[in-house]
Amino acid sequence: MMEQDPQELPSSEDRRLLNVGRALLGLSVLSWCLLMYPLLSGGPLVMDEHCSYWIIDSGLPGTSLMRSLDYAAIPPLSSWIQELFLTVLGKSELTFRLSSALCALGAIFITYLAGKELRSPLTGGLAALLVAWHPEAMDEVRIARCYGLVLMLGAAVIWATIRWQRTPRSLPAALFWSLSSIALLWTHYTSALLVILSGLAVAVSCWRKRDLNRATLSRMLLAVALLIVFCLPLVPTIFRLKEWGPILNFSGSDPSIWNLIGPFWWIGLPVGILFLLVALRRCSSGAISQSGLWMTGACSLLPLLMLAVLSSGEMSSLANPRYRVAYAPAGACFIALLLTHTRHWMTSLGATVVVLVAAWLLSPLGPWDMGRLGSPTEHEWRELNAFLSEHSKAGEPLLVQSGLTESYLVPVLTEDRVFLEYVACRVSRFYVDEPHPRYALPYIWNPQTGVIDFYRDLLESWKTKPGSFWVASATDTDLNQNSLNMIRTLAREAGYVETEQKSWHSAALLHFKRPSGDRE
Repeated sequence: MMEQDPQELPSSEDRRLLNVGRALLGLSVLSWCLLMYPLLSGGPLVMDEHCSYWIIDSGLPGTSLMRSLDYAAIPPLSSWIQELFLTVLGKSELTFRLSSALCALGAIFITYLAGKELRSPLTGGLAALLVAWHPEAMDEVRIARCYGLVLMLGAAVIWATIRWQRTPRSLPAALFWSLSSIALLWTHYTSALLVILSGLAVAVSCWRKRDLNRATLSRMLLAVALLIVFCLPLVPTIFRLKEWGPILNFSGSDPSIWNLIGPFWWIGLPVGILFLLVALRRCSSGAISQSGLWMTGACSLLPLLMLAVLSSGEMSSLANPRYRVAYAPAGACFIALLLTHTRHWMTSLGATVVVLVAAWLLSPLGPWDMGRLGSPTEHEWRELNAFLSEHSKAGEPLLVQSGLTESYLVPVLTEDRVFLEYVACRVSRFYVDEPHPRYALPYIWNPQTGVIDFYRDLLESWKTKPGSFWVASATDTDLNQNSLNMIRTLAREAGYVETEQKSWHSAALLHFKRPSGDRE
């Protein structure tokens, strides 16, 4: 069947589909309000959120840009937005997480506009509903990380791609795609696949339409040039992460293809294809949006397959669902486009509900489960931080075993004070605002690396002033417990006395002092 303009709907359907689409958008917004309810009782920061807060607020000289690009795993755009919210609204867990949740709301609106432009308001409404209830995005956008912004900018890139495909000679369309892509890359590095594939989709579309004239090419070159110039500062960070990759990207076992693709696709794709086949057989759909189908399919399915290949090697952590959040809006538009190739909007809505219900039934968490929020372990760490804030003296050093994977890197980066503070971020300035030198503890105490001598010298330098220090350590794994045991041994060898100990199920806090008579 020849492809027609999906915007050209019969006038008798236009008003009805517009009303249905708007109603579905309203339902999506209402769903967001209900699904974000756990934020009101989300409790203390989780470990990833401490990492995010460290980018914003450190006890050492430096900027959030430096800390993000030189040490953290994400670019700084989301951190700047979080800092703005904290400055304007005050410091609290809810305020810290609010920007991510509001960005997820923005993603719903933008996905609606993208789906509407793809085919109809019904397509937009169903795509918005799929994004609002997407099982792989839900847990990520509720915490103070970058993934709410990733979701919104991923939707913006798809919308910009659709608009640019329609008007390849338009300068505003080219700039919209370029600026959306730049913002997305400054939010998360793994979103690069979406930027590359969407840009290729525009180029292929122009080639198929034989629209590669001077005006079109100049717009493409400008968009790509802006992207390269503004994203050049990210290149050294990518090489750093690649260098750290063999240590930071590990998994206990190879992830299965079922987990890599996710239940949303295992259910949604067969249902969508079935609808398309029925529509083709009955010729009941009016227009089959071929360009929209292959563009959204390529921008959603191909990245998943590429991440599956990459995660089978040294980059196994890429199997984590968080790295698929950027592609959720494209996937939602693709499934919605498949499901709206029918005359009956109630049938399309029913199929969408079937897809979502089945996907959630096959997901490890339900839509209202707290996920990482409200974890008993994080409540213990907040109690630890509160005790430390109340009983420690300003200037007392803190030795911290946060349980971060970066603890493996401590032996080779002991001279980097900023890195050591980053890995110690589970005792962050969010709860312990007093000035304290913070040092991370390593997982591996190999004498040949000089790490033991480093901490011996450190303890020796504290004997006179301040004469005491604190150790905060996770104890929920053997690596964490061994790290705690080793620093305790070194402290006793240096003549310190353990004067106080607080223990929880998965954490411990110790206070060491030099006996008064031993101080020089």
